[in-house]
Amino acid sequence: MKTSNELYLADQLKNILIGRVCILGVGNRMKGDDGVGSLLIDRISGRISADCLDSGIAPENFLEKIVRLKPDTVMVVDAVDFGGIPGERRVFKPEDIVPGGVSTHALSLQMVCDYLKACIPVRIFLLGIQPGIAGFGEGLSSDVAGSLDSLVDTFLGLR
Repeated sequence: MKTSNELYLADQLKNILIGRVCILGVGNRMKGDDGVGSLLIDRISGRISADCLDSGIAPENFLEKIVRLKPDTVMVVDAVDFGGIPGERRVFKPEDIVPGGVSTHALSLQMVCDYLKACIPVRIFLLGIQPGIAGFGEGLSSDVAGSLDSLVDTFLGLR
């Protein structure tokens, strides 16, 4: 049974993921929970109708590929320290992504948003997952692993 937060997120994503969709996973798989965006892409790519790209730690290297795809909506998925509890998920708009702001990749994510909006008419959102641990060589924390499982179910349910 889904919690009210999971149902709210699913409804929010249904309203956001409109038209041709590109989901861009961001993260460093060697730094614990920071790899959650990339891990989500591993689990949903080819299983949903969206174009799914894993950018690792360099989302800026995928700009031209995204432009060529001409999506209506881009959803960036990344570990984001927004002061929540580990595993908590929130959707942010591009204006929320500022240097020194919510994401450990804020500078490159802001550049991604600015560049894409200059090249194509696109709606961009950031799905942030609150990390618990981000040390080198650590796996996902149990809270973020559970959140990842729930996100996979949510994305597969949106088909």
